[in-house]
Amino acid sequence: MKPTIVLVHGGFVDGSGWRGVYDELTADGFEVRVVQNPTKSLADDTSTTLQVIDKANGPVVLVGHSYGGAVVTEAGNHEKVAALVYITAFAPDQGESVNSLLGTFPADGPQPPILPPVDGYLFLDRDKFHESFAGDVTPEEAAFLADAQVPWGLEALGGVVSSAAWRVKPSWYLHVTEDNMIPPVAQASMAERIGATVSETPGSHAVYVSRPKVVADVIRKAAASVG
Repeated sequence: MKPTIVLVHGGFVDGSGWRGVYDELTADGFEVRVVQNPTKSLADDTSTTLQVIDKANGPVVLVGHSYGGAVVTEAGNHEKVAALVYITAFAPDQGESVNSLLGTFPADGPQPPILPPVDGYLFLDRDKFHESFAGDVTPEEAAFLADAQVPWGLEALGGVVSSAAWRVKPSWYLHVTEDNMIPPVAQASMAERIGATVSETPGSHAVYVSRPKVVADVIRKAAASVG
């Protein structure tokens, strides 16, 4: 029995960006579920993800992009989760948050153009969205993503992981060399710390949109280990 693939999006976006990856994997016969997190708080997003995992058939390969990496790190402790996949994602340890990891990023590297919070939520600067988040998609698609941004809650940014699933579950990491949101050196450091099996590709932070086959191939490798 093939594992079920559960896909978790990051901040500022929703689950629709996974469509290309979903199509790749369902064509292979995988059952795929896409979590639609409100990204208000890490606790809420973990709870929503656990509800999806609960309903999955068989073992689960849990995949997170960007902030979604923090969600899968927490939700991955579910007994059904057999493997974790981080797609240029944050991989916090117990007691850490995305915000605390941001503080470790190199000061001379690309800085995410996050605007000051309004009513407890964050957005990316629309005019800098293409360059920072989605440099390898068309200008039209980047503009749509920028205009369709989902508010990212400060409680999601600052949500602290209570138990890091990567300490007890095998992990894979897709290292994206042209990411202007999570610096490649930070990706490499996190991937090494969690002992992940690492793949590398050129691409932007939106690699799951621009290179769905590459992303799906990493997930297939994790799924093969579960089978």
